[in-house]
Amino acid sequence: MICYLVLHYKNLSDTKKCIQSIMNISTSEDKILIVDNGSGDHSGSELKEIYKNNQKVSILILEQNLGFSKGNNIGYEFLRSNYDPDFIVVTNNDVVFHQETFQKKIREIYNKKHFYILGPDVYIPRNDDHQNPLFKKGISIPELEKEILEYENYEKKPKTFKRRLFLHKLKRRIYSNFEFARKLDSLVRNKDEIDYNLGYENVGLQGSCLIISADYITKEVKLFDPEPFLYCEEIFLYYKCLKKKYKTVYSPEIAIRHEEAASFKKSNKNELDRIRFMLKHHVLARKMLLEYLQNDTKQST
Repeated sequence: MICYLVLHYKNLSDTKKCIQSIMNISTSEDKILIVDNGSGDHSGSELKEIYKNNQKVSILILEQNLGFSKGNNIGYEFLRSNYDPDFIVVTNNDVVFHQETFQKKIREIYNKKHFYILGPDVYIPRNDDHQNPLFKKGISIPELEKEILEYENYEKKPKTFKRRLFLHKLKRRIYSNFEFARKLDSLVRNKDEIDYNLGYENVGLQGSCLIISADYITKEVKLFDPEPFLYCEEIFLYYKCLKKKYKTVYSPEIAIRHEEAASFKKSNKNELDRIRFMLKHHVLARKMLLEYLQNDTKQST
């Protein structure tokens, strides 16, 4: 059995599109859990009504928005307790599953790699960009401290950060299409080049779609731990897996389409308010990560 965990927040049309795409690729024995993460707009109740006669779909409605990590953890714990899944696919509601052989590929890759967590090729059509894998190695404490200062500075200048977001998207589109530009940037910034066409092991995986095997499910009560409200979840997960020697795998053989941040934009209609919200949680999550890494360093010395 494969279970799908879809975190819903306000955007009903995206969630319905995501669920339909799962229906198209899954079998009758598979299960879908929608977690309404405190939308507060009755969209959770609408989903209950839409899928009330569908035996594959269950819906949990949370009273308040608990953030990405806690919202997903509640769904993960529900599936873990109520079913005996071979895999749990944890996905954003703005993801579309278009690959007919998606489930077959999961099992094939597991049989080869015996992964704890698998990341697919995550394609964003709007930016013509591929998001996976996120990174080959984790962030150092000095790098993280520098990032915190940068984001704190952006909190005072949200319009400057807005321009940075635009330039970053443009850069990603260029790098996605021109290998030479990607290689040059990696050389200039002294960063390992990442090629989404290649497979990788024990890397940081993009959080919009994570495929969790029974190896992880049977050992871990929570998927994400610690639980930042937003951002850095993938970095915490990377360090958790690294520490416990849980193999993570990125494979370009399996793919999804990510329509990116639709729910987030719907909940923050004013652009600058949305950016201020982002910056606040960028800082909070990185401070939590800094404390985590500092404590880990103390324990290892």
